Amino acid sequence: MANGLLAQYTPGLTKHTNLMQAAGTQLTSTGFNIYTCPGQTLTSGTLRISNTSGGAATVDVAIVESTDQITMAGTAAQKEGYNFGQGGQARVSSHYVVGTWNSTAFNQTEVVTWTNPNVTNPLDGTNNHTAKVHYWDSANTKLWLYDMSHPAGVTANSGSPADFTITGAGGGTISMGPSYAGSSVARGNDGLLRYYDGYDGICYVNNAEHENNLKYKYLFTLGNTGGTGEKKTSTAGAAYVTDAYNNLKSRPFTTTITAINAVTGASTTPVAEFVGNDGSEVQIASVAAVNQENYIVKEVSVSDNGTLEIPGIVLGQYQSIYVACAAQVQFSLVGFEEAVTVSAY
Repeated sequence: MANGLLAQYTPGLTKHTNLMQAAGTQLTSTGFNIYTCPGQTLTSGTLRISNTSGGAATVDVAIVESTDQITMAGTAAQKEGYNFGQGGQARVSSHYVVGTWNSTAFNQTEVVTWTNPNVTNPLDGTNNHTAKVHYWDSANTKLWLYDMSHPAGVTANSGSPADFTITGAGGGTISMGPSYAGSSVARGNDGLLRYYDGYDGICYVNNAEHENNLKYKYLFTLGNTGGTGEKKTSTAGAAYVTDAYNNLKSRPFTTTITAINAVTGASTTPVAEFVGNDGSEVQIASVAAVNQENYIVKEVSVSDNGTLEIPGIVLGQYQSIYVACAAQVQFSLVGFEEAVTVSAY
């Protein structure tokens, strides 16, 4: 359990990165999901906002249970009829490949492997890659993937494509490249579906590439054994925040994907889609981090050299603090984490 200073963030100054960023480059943002209460834990604390930016600053603070709120396209009736979240723990994904199939079916959640000499697997430093089957569309020989070892694992040959084959644990294969007419690959995003709101057509998703104090790739995997638990670090005390906040990661979902013709290498950016449980493909209309109902503080002004404190914050497991400001104010979450037993209800 971490206690004391749980999170710090300065919009426009605190850096983050992701696997699609060039080595040695970082990103900044005006808003970020800075802290998530770990599994089987209760967090209590106070958020302190300090403004030394040189002028008054307007701040937003929200409590959310997702990193991305993804609105799907369609009429009200269509949105009520959508059904997402197939594949083991409920998932959504916009990664896919289309190619030549060997007629042995792929099964949801099975592990698939391939080799891409142009992309390094960050987990083991090799060019061998893995993913899991999200959905298999045999009629269109289209394989939807999630839990990618690298988000560009199938798309890095743009401009100079080469043949490669994805092999499933059950014996299925699908091949893409110049030798396979009509083949294509697409880089999108994937994450855990927290909830689908059929009234507004919104998928509330925890992005697999997000990292604050938790590694969302391993969300729901308690502990930190071998570094594959959900906690960012097993170090206690002051080093907890230093370790976590020097290694923030984020690549939010987008309304478009990078699609590459595997024969010619030509790339396009079509509208991103999720595949429903019935195999229907639904376009993404918009993506946001929060909505109006999530705010506990919205557009509140903090004077220059002033502070704002929000006491009495209590987070249950996997609830998060999202902060935003156009100015470089400092957000500090101070509190404690307590182990709890979470029972189904």
